[in-house]
Amino acid sequence: MQAAHDIPLLITSENSSSERRITPSWSIAHLKTKLEPITGIPASSQKLTLKIASQPVTAIEAANEENVQLSRYPLQAYAEIH
Repeated sequence: MQAAHDIPLLITSENSSSERRITPSWSIAHLKTKLEPITGIPASSQKLTLKIASQPVTAIEAANEENVQLSRYPLQAYAEIH
């Protein structure tokens, strides 16, 4: 089984902005853990949103963030996660 390809996304916070490659099979909790050293925001305090061009902002959240994969969201290259 071939893994999904990583997607380059722009990660922004109040303190930083950078490009990161995100794997769609990651859980929301795993992404937050990876973003903690980049943003300086503890994973438990992060509120993630996804912005794609002129589409409405989508909250990246779930009742059980350990079990919800990022592939559930419409990730596109160079979209922004804030």
